[in-house]
Amino acid sequence: MEIQYLLADPTKNITVLVTTPVSRALQPELASLLLDLEPEAEQVGFVETAADGQMRLQMMGGEFCGNATMSFGAWLCRRAPIGQTCRLALKISGAPALVECSITPLDGCFLGTVDMPLPEKIETLRLPLGSETAELSVVRLPGISHIIVPAQVLTRARAEELIRRWAEVLHADALGILLLQEEELCFDPLVHVTQTDTAVWERGCGSGSAAIGAYLTKKHGAPQCVSIRQPGGAIAVTTRCAEDGALASLTISGTVLLSRSKKADVTL
Repeated sequence: MEIQYLLADPTKNITVLVTTPVSRALQPELASLLLDLEPEAEQVGFVETAADGQMRLQMMGGEFCGNATMSFGAWLCRRAPIGQTCRLALKISGAPALVECSITPLDGCFLGTVDMPLPEKIETLRLPLGSETAELSVVRLPGISHIIVPAQVLTRARAEELIRRWAEVLHADALGILLLQEEELCFDPLVHVTQTDTAVWERGCGSGSAAIGAYLTKKHGAPQCVSIRQPGGAIAVTTRCAEDGALASLTISGTVLLSRSKKADVTL
């Protein structure tokens, strides 16, 4: 079958957006083929049409992804005039409600802001670390959980060995290990998706950036407005607190580049 897709580049978190309708049962296999075909790509999302006729984005493992949401929004607004902000309410896998997103086409790219789903829980858990255990912060977002690990605690190789085990411990369909240098506000994200059995060192992670913003808000008891660096660049995170100090809003902002439409002939 012939598949049409394009590449989106939100902070170098290269995302394949498949625009040809593909049945949910075939999506994991096709995602694997497209990741082999596009070696720079880190994840795959499928544009679907919901029963009410509204377009939605289904990620390759049913996870939620902030960068893919921003990319989907940019694709929907690709024909909008330069400088005109589009405000969207998007259906995204892993998100329990519509995700608010604003996209502004610029000259050659798109500026996007996503109102991220709030964490279901921010907790400290004791997790197995070889023959020992470590107390680590876990931010459970709808559709994905992130474990925040001080960068000096784990090597990248050790993180790769542990991530599938930790995903089982947390019963997480999608899990990130974020190796955080907190003073420098930079991190390296490793993301595992259970359904496709992938574990990728991402160059940019929107939900990981949001998780760090939520973690910092809880730690300092104050709203945050920070630029969080990762290998592909920086993502801005802004949080707001309610009067009782609880996290009330969580947004990420960044830029997206879109490629021209591409085609692939695949056998599924």
